[in-house]
Amino acid sequence: MAPLRPDDPRTIGPYRLDERLGQGGMGQVFLAESPGGRQVAVKLIRPEHAGDARFRERFAREVEAARRVGGFHTAQVVDADPAAATPWMATAFVPGASLRDEVVRGGPLAPDRVRALGAALAEGLAAIHACGLVHRDLKPGNVIMSPDGPRIIDFGIARAADAAPMTSEGAVIGTYAFMSPEQVLGDRVETPCDVFALGCVLTFAATGKGPFDATTIPAIVHRILQEEPGLDGVDGDLRTLVAACLAKDPAARPTTSTILEHLADPAGNPLPEVPPPSSPDAPTQLRGTMVATQVEGAGAATSPGTPGRQVPRRALVIGAAGAVATAMTGVPVLLALRGDDEEPPAANAAVPTPKAPLEPYATLSGHEAGVEEVALSPDGRFAASASLIDDTVRIWDVRRRAVHRTLPIEAGAAGVAFSRDGRRLATGNMNASATVWDVATGRRLRDFRVDAFNVSSVAFSPDGRTLAGGNPEVRLWDVRTGRVVAGFDANAKAGIDCVRFSPDGKIVAAAYDGGSDPGHRGEVRMWNVATRRRTAVLRSPEGSMSSFAFAPDGRTVATACENAEVTLWDMASRRIAASLSGHTDRITQVAFSADGKRLVSGSRDRQIRVWDAAARRTTAVLSGLNGVVSTVAVSGDGKTVAAGSSGGGDTTVRLWRMP
Repeated sequence: MAPLRPDDPRTIGPYRLDERLGQGGMGQVFLAESPGGRQVAVKLIRPEHAGDARFRERFAREVEAARRVGGFHTAQVVDADPAAATPWMATAFVPGASLRDEVVRGGPLAPDRVRALGAALAEGLAAIHACGLVHRDLKPGNVIMSPDGPRIIDFGIARAADAAPMTSEGAVIGTYAFMSPEQVLGDRVETPCDVFALGCVLTFAATGKGPFDATTIPAIVHRILQEEPGLDGVDGDLRTLVAACLAKDPAARPTTSTILEHLADPAGNPLPEVPPPSSPDAPTQLRGTMVATQVEGAGAATSPGTPGRQVPRRALVIGAAGAVATAMTGVPVLLALRGDDEEPPAANAAVPTPKAPLEPYATLSGHEAGVEEVALSPDGRFAASASLIDDTVRIWDVRRRAVHRTLPIEAGAAGVAFSRDGRRLATGNMNASATVWDVATGRRLRDFRVDAFNVSSVAFSPDGRTLAGGNPEVRLWDVRTGRVVAGFDANAKAGIDCVRFSPDGKIVAAAYDGGSDPGHRGEVRMWNVATRRRTAVLRSPEGSMSSFAFAPDGRTVATACENAEVTLWDMASRRIAASLSGHTDRITQVAFSADGKRLVSGSRDRQIRVWDAAARRTTAVLSGLNGVVSTVAVSGDGKTVAAGSSGGGDTTVRLWRMP
């Protein structure tokens, strides 16, 4: 919880607001008090969504669905006004963490707790289905572990079992890692869909992993459709139940009543063996092309002709705090899938490495979840790392290999940047703000607000007087006064993945991801800081751009591209000068050394490559992370490379000596 901000309303309807429970891309959740003294959670939709008729329809449907199910298995709706100028809903306040947070923080649940969880969720789903509804998005983030038992929340995409879909023909709604095969294929979705999701949730509760986890969405989809679930670590008779829930054929899955009977007496109510998935004669064709989904953790997607396209993490992942606020941690986005029969481009072919990969010389441990971004101070003394899930930024003493300061960030952070003198650290936060901190003391110096969206990336100007950030509009703030000194045009179709100043401070630039339009390519937009005029646009040769870096002389810009290549741009001509091949999956981040002789790139192939910038060839490969590389950084003295991973269960920051 957090205190109300000066610009927060003090009342919504008849309810007096007391504290903030959390915030996401769609709105805020407040702890409030009714006129009779009851604690309630009030969900207030952002004003920019109030004019969207389809969004209002979805919100009204969420209210109605939650009302129909009642409060024993959900958060009871006590009041709502979907027709208000700014729609809102009040529910009984349900204390407790989400199942996702409980497992991330405390590890998998004991078998007895998983069985009890299964019974409670099956009971809740039975109540939902009895109302003629299908939830369609049961996942760990939508289960609140309240003191009186688990509650299922977020009916934002629930629909009547016999209702026609709201989305276009073939569209798919849900969260990929917990989707049923029929959801993925865009087929009719009925109550067995929720049973499949229940099997996924119980697997997560028992093991800390989903049964179809993979590093890209196409891989997840393939596993859901064609492979047996990964159930290692699921205990005995519970494993039999989960396997039955995860049957590919909806008709083969048990009903909620059968699940409850089996959990009460496994020996007396045995379940039939689940046949292994059959191999189709031809590659599976996904019926839906435009897919509306929500991201649970870091995600990936593909667009037509583009293998393994990752959903830009900063555009999608929304932090939240508090029990009821967990219902708002996903952001609907549009993704596109290609058929599995399409051949990947030649750029994705494996390229031999020049020598054996180099292992890190140090590992910094302490985060409870993956690392979104890492930065190194100019003198290499400190490293800073941001995590979305554990709501902290950590400043590390590199020589001592220990935490120097832990900075609490409401709803988590996605971006970090040191000032050139190394005395200040900026964080881009998931609660629509940026913050500047004193590195030595950990003291919060100033907060910088944006209107609605999360600040996914931040950068200091070379003189340290200006901070850049924002999303989707780029803003410049005076670091001393906090005043907005400039704002640059937003890209309404895409979010900012990266913002940087040129080495001389005359240009500010931002990388925009590919957006929700599958035909839209990512781009880097550049503006003159003094004149406020746009000076250049670098458009991705293929798909989105997640990161870019200026060479120290400002003559070259490197961009992280979706086609597994690092693209080098000549800034005099604004044309591509070279493409660096060697990675086998999407590039996530790039960084130059201070002398410009080395370029470092991280990728979803779990490797970090060090390139000779002049010769344009790989000189070394750095390994050691246990997940996809989400972030890389080079110290100002050029001696250290740092990296982190936001997936694969790796929660560390690794350090290598620059080869």
